[in-house]
Amino acid sequence: RAVKMAAEAADKEYPNYVAEGVVESERHLVEKGVTPKEARELSTARVFGGVNGNYGSGIQGMVKAGDRWENESEIAETYINNMGAVYGSEEDWEKMHDYAFEAALTRTDVVVQPRQSNTWGALSLDHVYEFMGGMNLAVKNVTGKDPEAYLSDYRNRNNARMQEVKEAIGVESRTTILNPTYIKEKMKGGAGDASGFADIIRNTYGWNVMKPAAIDDELWDDIYDTYVADKHGLGIKDYFTSTNPAAIEEMTAVMLETVRKGMWEASPEQVEALANLHTEIVNEYAPSCSGFVCDNAKLRDFIASKVSKETAGKYNQAIGTIRAEAVAGSDNDGMVMQKEELNNTEKTTSRINGVIVGIAVAVVLVIVAVLLRRRKKQQAE
Repeated sequence: RAVKMAAEAADKEYPNYVAEGVVESERHLVEKGVTPKEARELSTARVFGGVNGNYGSGIQGMVKAGDRWENESEIAETYINNMGAVYGSEEDWEKMHDYAFEAALTRTDVVVQPRQSNTWGALSLDHVYEFMGGMNLAVKNVTGKDPEAYLSDYRNRNNARMQEVKEAIGVESRTTILNPTYIKEKMKGGAGDASGFADIIRNTYGWNVMKPAAIDDELWDDIYDTYVADKHGLGIKDYFTSTNPAAIEEMTAVMLETVRKGMWEASPEQVEALANLHTEIVNEYAPSCSGFVCDNAKLRDFIASKVSKETAGKYNQAIGTIRAEAVAGSDNDGMVMQKEELNNTEKTTSRINGVIVGIAVAVVLVIVAVLLRRRKKQQAE
């Protein structure tokens, strides 16, 4: 309603940018084959969200499965299709209309993500690259130009400001995953803290896919120097192998996929060291079989090509074994029987517990009755 009112406002002194946007949206819809009547109705739609009430955009799985997409436009199209439901009038709530979301993005120059909490940042939470990054990629796919991207930072209500996303990523990376003091404190934790490092590296890759300009080679070089070359002498390899080998498997796989996708111009020495470390961990501790480690055939071939034939053979065998076990496990009737036995145990335990509680209640009632009778008898005497 607000968009319609603003579009109809007449002001000779100032240009009506809302009206210009509505006209552009209508033109785009008509060019895509939408009827003029429907194009006019959809031209003021500006609130969009998940289809059928869904929350996710569906692009996180795609981002991690790098062998299943070649062009970033495939990810952008998925984002648009999954986030393109119109939330407008009560009669047209949560409905999908072809090209409506595209039409609303045609004049977009800036993407803004509010940030009001210190508990998450551009790298620490994957939903930031999913939604803000996904929107950035969608705009680029529709308009042909990379929009500016800002975090509307009002964590300090007395000093609210706009922070360019590359700056936000730079500040967060240098105060957390590249900060030796931060790393030392996190290394005091367990497997979950080790996994947290892998999450941030994975989210860095996600941003590299969504907005390449936000992630440069310098950041990847610093990550390599910190976690592979161990420039701070923190005992990184020993920490991960003793705490959570799967985390360093994931981190090295993500870095190698960034190289394979052409998003990081790593040196041959860096690639060799990464491939050797990754295969060493997999061969010794077994693959974790995440999307990066196990489910990307092109990445596996790339890694195998960077190590000796003997190492590559062991590596491929280890991953082949774990993948076969995963498939067998999904069809294993024994697993179902074990689950049924567990359920039966739980039911039996519940019945036993119920009997015990019933007996206890009965005993208490008997004691209370006896005490009451004694009291009445004493009063009567």
